[in-house]
This record gives sequence, structure tokens and C-alpha cells, in this order.
Amino acid sequence: MKSPAATLRRLLQSLEELGVREDGALAARDGIAFLALERSAEPLVQRVVTLTAEPVDDVLRTRGQSLVASRSERRVRLMHLLETMRDELGGLDAARDRARALRPAYVASRVHTDTRPAFAACG
Repeated sequence: MKSPAATLRRLLQSLEELGVREDGALAARDGIAFLALERSAEPLVQRVVTLTAEPVDDVLRTRGQSLVASRSERRVRLMHLLETMRDELGGLDAARDRARALRPAYVASRVHTDTRPAFAACG
């Protein structure tokens, strides 16, 4: 059986790798991938929290606490990303509504003008 310190080191390394992938998902504005990564990391985070409550060396405790804090920071970044995307979607909805409002006027103006070319008889 591995010592709590060895287990904690392994878990922290895994969480660091997941953190890099979460950062990549946020940079790509992929909230779905971020949430999937976060869900897969949650059991690891819970185990780290449990192990850092037990007597371990200060370096590992500090490393674990900083990883948990960085996960919280990434969640805040995700919330900001979702707010930005929500605002962008609102802008797109408004543009779509404006385009729909203009469409009947555009169609009506096209009906009243003869846009077909006139062909003269050849020959």
C-alpha cells in the first residue's frame, strides 16, 4: 500500500494535467469540454482535500491547496466566459430580429421592380 504522501503526489500530478486541459478548453471557449473535465476531476479533488486534512508535509499541502484554488479560479473564468457568450448570443438574436423585420420590405421592393433581363430577338 502506498503512503498518503505518495498517493497525494500522484493525485496532484493528475490534477495538474487536468488543469492544463481545462485551461485549453477555456481558451478554446469550449464550456462543454471544460465541464466534462471538471466532472472527471471532482473525485480526485475530493481525495486531495481528504489527504491534505491528514498530516502530510507542508509542500504537498500547499501544492494541493493551490490546485484547489486554481480550480475555483477556472470556474470563475468559465462563468465570465458564459456571460460573454450569453451577451454575444443576445447580440446575434437582435441582429436576426432586425433582419427579419427588414425582409418583408426587401421582398416587397423586389416584387415591384422588374429585375429580369429583356432579351431581344436574334436573327
